[in-house]
Amino acid sequence: MGFRGRFFSVFVVALFNILRYFYYHYYLGLPFKADFFILTAIFMSIAWWCGKQYDRAKYYSEKDALTNTFNRRTVEKKFNAFYKKHGRKVGVVMIDLNDFKKINDCYGHNKGDEVLRIVGTRLNEIVKEEDCAARWGGDEFLLLINNPKADFKADRIKMELEALELVSVSIGTAVFPDHGNTLEMLIQYADAKLYEMKEP
Repeated sequence: MGFRGRFFSVFVVALFNILRYFYYHYYLGLPFKADFFILTAIFMSIAWWCGKQYDRAKYYSEKDALTNTFNRRTVEKKFNAFYKKHGRKVGVVMIDLNDFKKINDCYGHNKGDEVLRIVGTRLNEIVKEEDCAARWGGDEFLLLINNPKADFKADRIKMELEALELVSVSIGTAVFPDHGNTLEMLIQYADAKLYEMKEP
């Protein structure tokens, strides 16, 4: 049983004890003791608080706090433990925000953070539930597309992001296993395609 499951069991046990207490009190005529309910309430409150802390810790272990997209660790975990394991094709999309440094230099880092948040939100809206949008680092994002179609292209993603009218983007793609058998190889291939797009 996991951490969360153990604390959920505290609720179950506490509720069971409350029902049992009422049974003994009303049907068997045992004296009523308020301290029992106080202790039960304390245990239930502790279990609820620990459950919330677990959810919070799990969230920050998987997500990028600024953009609400997944982080690098989660991408690697999803690719290695799920996508690659099932032998499906996986599309890797590398996204770079062009001239992002100029936004920070001209308008400040708060504005830059706002742009990253908006882009992250849009990427989360674009990808399907079984896909993965992540901030790869700095102004780079990465998408894992589960079982992409033969005509898989990134043009739509580019159009969706540039429609925000915040920044232009460069995109490179790779497909597992066509362009590599590891996530590192796929990212290298997608990065190469991305920089080809950047060249005038």
